[in-house]
Amino acid sequence: MNEQYKFAESRKPVDQLEFSDREMKTINNLGLTFEDLQKLLDGPSFAEGSYALIFELPDDKQKAIAKVWKNPKQDSERAEHENAVLRLLRMRNPQETPQSRGFLKSATILFEEKIEGKPIESFDKSTIDQLAETLAKIHSIELNAYGKPLTRRTKGTKMDFLNDEFDRLRTDLTLSSEQSEIISSVEQAINKTENKANKKPEAFQDNNFTLIHFDLNSNNILRSTNDQIVIIDWEQASAGDNAMDIAKMFLKLNFNEEQKKDFLVEYEKKLSKKDEYFESRIEVFEPLVLVNSILWRLRALKDVPLKASSINEEQFHIRVKNNLDKELEALKKYLS
Repeated sequence: MNEQYKFAESRKPVDQLEFSDREMKTINNLGLTFEDLQKLLDGPSFAEGSYALIFELPDDKQKAIAKVWKNPKQDSERAEHENAVLRLLRMRNPQETPQSRGFLKSATILFEEKIEGKPIESFDKSTIDQLAETLAKIHSIELNAYGKPLTRRTKGTKMDFLNDEFDRLRTDLTLSSEQSEIISSVEQAINKTENKANKKPEAFQDNNFTLIHFDLNSNNILRSTNDQIVIIDWEQASAGDNAMDIAKMFLKLNFNEEQKKDFLVEYEKKLSKKDEYFESRIEVFEPLVLVNSILWRLRALKDVPLKASSINEEQFHIRVKNNLDKELEALKKYLS
């Protein structure tokens, strides 16, 4: 995850952008004019994430939202990535994900189906079972290579995928000049995890991959008004090992051991193919997603301004710092 947090750079007015014929068709199909689109972007957002603002389209019949990335130049690849993922999902037509309504590459705006619902705040046994069934269905999508969907995917085994993760994390370590004590602990964790994986080569020998979300936090897991679980915000998705996706979800949702057990029983039962090594790979990926998150938080906190530009920016950095402290405690426990 090579992410850097930055707040919005200036955007060109809509009427100064050059749209392709396909983009113009998207705008027309949504019943928008340039004036409508500019008015939408100048108005209040419906929701805000770390990297994008969410706007509701004024026409209730459309039931669509516009996801607008805050930094068009910096985040253009992120926007194109999510568009590619939604196109892949559209071909599979899962009801557990929003449908794409079109992409304006020139403006870094992605239109998606509006999901009527709310983030899930409490994960009891019934909710965990429903989430497990939802993710098992998504993770049953078979892909024959790993990496970015529909673009830069690589042929190989799950061990090749894992080794690429080790290499990426070690590259991130070389770019981190601050917090030397933390970096030393992270390096120890990577080495310990690599040794653990090398003792279980049979768990990583196949070359079957799936679409993984890689940001399954509570804000991205909605309960719709028809009582269905829907997974949103696919900009970090890739083709990879479903064990890594679930390991990161356990971290993001702060599942305890009982919740993990309940989830795995239902999830493994609902997968389209039996995976006898799934839990062995979970044990390897859990410390890896932990150090991945720690390194991201260190980067996010590296250049904190003396004065925040907005309350959202201030709250973001407070949230990152608090979560970093919790994750460092988990890292110490893993190394002890």
